[in-house]
Amino acid sequence: MTEVLSGDEGERSVITAIFFWVAVFIGVIGSGPALAHEPSADASSLGSSSPTLPVLTEPHLLANDLDRIPADPFRDASPFIVAAPEPAAPFPILLNRAVQHYVSDFLSQPDQLQDTFDRSQPYLKDMMRELRSRGVPEDLVYLAFAESLFSREGRGPWQFDANTARRYGLRVDSDLDERRDPILSTRAAAEYLADLHDAAGYDWRLAVVGWNAGEGAIDRYWSLRGQNFSRFASRLPRRTRTLLGRFMAVAFIAHHANAYGLAPVDYTEHPVYQQILVKGGSILSRVATLNGTTLSRLRELNPALLNDRIPLDARNYSLRVPLHSVSSF
Repeated sequence: MTEVLSGDEGERSVITAIFFWVAVFIGVIGSGPALAHEPSADASSLGSSSPTLPVLTEPHLLANDLDRIPADPFRDASPFIVAAPEPAAPFPILLNRAVQHYVSDFLSQPDQLQDTFDRSQPYLKDMMRELRSRGVPEDLVYLAFAESLFSREGRGPWQFDANTARRYGLRVDSDLDERRDPILSTRAAAEYLADLHDAAGYDWRLAVVGWNAGEGAIDRYWSLRGQNFSRFASRLPRRTRTLLGRFMAVAFIAHHANAYGLAPVDYTEHPVYQQILVKGGSILSRVATLNGTTLSRLRELNPALLNDRIPLDARNYSLRVPLHSVSSF
């Protein structure tokens, strides 16, 4: 026989049922898989072979037990999260005896290193933005320091050969050599490094090998992916080992500049220049006069220009002038 509930009892039963199903629903959602995972790395130790130096606490400076660190912990993030772009996994900076040798070498001429940091300062923020926008670890900006001590002459900070430079959109001719421009060359370097990273199976160390020894080197050293750094480095050509060591040394010094008696490297300093549009054929000395600056200052801010004149085929050339200049052509 069916039991008939009173009005109050029936109402309580309905409310109880509602709470039950809400609790079940919440429990199902709460136990679902996370959409994204934060990378983790233990930076508490540099290994017994490392000399006494500032304790590493930053997440971008990793211990030398690299086997546990995924090549790219962000690669498997949920496809349902749409953001531009995802942060790049940090480059595994290692301080071992070999890298310490290059640290000591750089610090044997501290004035030269300080000059290098000072030259880069007006451009560093924009250079890092270029790397970040293409998913490249920001610390790879110091690859340009290892390559050239941030030279704005010759083949520029990143030391591109002409063919690779043109392949990645840089103009190299008798009027302009955009390899020498810190921002434009970093944009090209970021695209090239991102391509090498993909070809290297999302391994940044192997991508740097490809950068230095050619793209074919990625196939030759593919089997070394995931090995500890000492074994990895011991199998590389000497010039590639040297570049890796110099790169990690200058990155380490930059992050601990105070400890080494150098001025801190400011990653947030605003540029000391602005850009104006200048017609092709304009004479730089006249541009300098109208903007209250000097020809030498314009040359310094625009190292891609090989002559003291804007290329004739440029309809509107973006020229850097000191901040607060207001003239245009």
